[in-house]
Formats: sequence, C-alpha cells, structure tokens
Amino acid sequence: MPHRHRLFFALRPSRIEANLTGLFRDTADSALTPVTNDRLHMTMGITGDFAAFPQDVAERMTAIGDGLAGDRFVLALDRLSGSERSIALRPSKRPPALSALQKQVDDLLRYWNLMRSGWSFNPHVTLGYRAGLSFLEPVTPLVWDVREIVLIHSLVGATRHVELGRWPLMRRQLDLFSG
Repeated sequence: MPHRHRLFFALRPSRIEANLTGLFRDTADSALTPVTNDRLHMTMGITGDFAAFPQDVAERMTAIGDGLAGDRFVLALDRLSGSERSIALRPSKRPPALSALQKQVDDLLRYWNLMRSGWSFNPHVTLGYRAGLSFLEPVTPLVWDVREIVLIHSLVGATRHVELGRWPLMRRQLDLFSG
C-alpha cells in the first residue's frame, strides 16, 4: 500500500528533553501505543496529504522556513490530556514567543494556500494512542528549551519522519542584558 505524504513545521525537543518526555510517556498509560522519542513534536502548521512527495510544496515551505524569525523560549508542558484516541501533554500557558512564531507559520501557509483545510493550532505533544475516556489533569511540568523550528516530511502510515529543514530561533541581544 503506497504511503501518503504530509509536510509540517514543528517544535522538537532536544535528545535529553525527548528522553525525559519518553520516560513520562512510559508511565502515563500502560495501554498506550507510544509515539517514539524521535517523533515527539509540537505541530506549528501542517499541509494536507499528498499521494506523491510534493517537491514544489517542500521547496515553498523551505523558503517559508528561511524567512521565519522568532525568539528562543521555554515551553512548560504541565497538563496531561486524554481524548478518546490519544494522550498528549499541553501547556497551561502559551509563551508569547510560541504564539508569535505560530502566527507567522499560520499566516504564511495560509497565504500560499498550503495549510490543511480545517486545521487550527492547538498546542500539544502527542505521547501515544489508545482508546479511553477524556480527561485533563495537571502534571509536574516537562520543560523544553525551544531553540529552533523544523520542517518535517511525514510518511503517513509508515510512522516515519524525515527532517527537511531546521531554522534556529535567536535570543534578542537586549534579552542578554536583562535579568
């Protein structure tokens, strides 16, 4: 069966942060089909699915990535939520830098008519899939130091992500002198 192709911008944890998130995931629900540590991410903007790899869309999204600008920030994932089919970590508060970066991604994907129809930003990191009841509960925060945004090619159904681009977020010089 041929795979479908999807492109998306995402925030990904460092290897250490991914391992810590994975340890948390492994204690969250024994019936969970886990998202592997190397695929943990927060989607910032996503395309629809394509039957073949969309080279032209990948080139446009790379150009969009080249133009993104944002500040580094700390993201505290301090809520565990379950839906009928998945479990995710969520922030109770959106850092202003997260909102500003996501707005850029959203505006540009919509301008180029690349945003998946009906998609809207709902910040979360899916830990895995399961059948169960919905819930939302506070947890000890897992903290990610967000330093970059990544463009990912997802081979839908193959549980495989291929990184296509990576762009650093910069700390503004004035921030270096505060606090």
